[in-house]
Amino acid sequence: MAHRGVSSSIALTFDDGPDPTYTPLVLNILAHYGVHATFFCVGEQVQAYPDLALQESQQSNAVENHSWSHVNLTVLPPDIVREQIQSTSIEIKQATGITPELFRPPYGSKNENVNNIARELGLTQILWSIDTQDWQQPGVDQIVKTVLTKIKGGDIILMHDGGGNRAETVQALALIISELQQQGFTFIVL
Repeated sequence: MAHRGVSSSIALTFDDGPDPTYTPLVLNILAHYGVHATFFCVGEQVQAYPDLALQESQQSNAVENHSWSHVNLTVLPPDIVREQIQSTSIEIKQATGITPELFRPPYGSKNENVNNIARELGLTQILWSIDTQDWQQPGVDQIVKTVLTKIKGGDIILMHDGGGNRAETVQALALIISELQQQGFTFIVL
């Protein structure tokens, strides 16, 4: 089956890690299939598991900013928003040696305040085009179906490697990658 759309490039993204249980499993699957992804990491998780953030980076994945503690930044004063974002970039740089260039606001919630601060800190905001809803644990089949029925070139797929039980995500990931590779899609890092 041929892929839809002009481009065959798509991006896998993972939020809320690194997580000591699920991030290594995700990294193993990515390595097995020769695929790289973009990890939007929570600062306090990077602080707790800097070795996992480094492993993500060393395996040619992007390690990017997802705020310090995964709060809705739109309800916070500017100084706290700045601290949430800036502290995470500093922590990621300390763990990986690379300063993040991308920022994904928690819950995709943004406003002028969040937009301005991210821009001032030199970060480009990235959301997603396909939300697998994997955090709701809808079942492996549903996660796979969500991606495969919606996918087109240029899509950014949202999945999670942290923030809860991600066993379904891990199981779905190999099925998704295998099928999309068979369809001719290539995976890019944002």
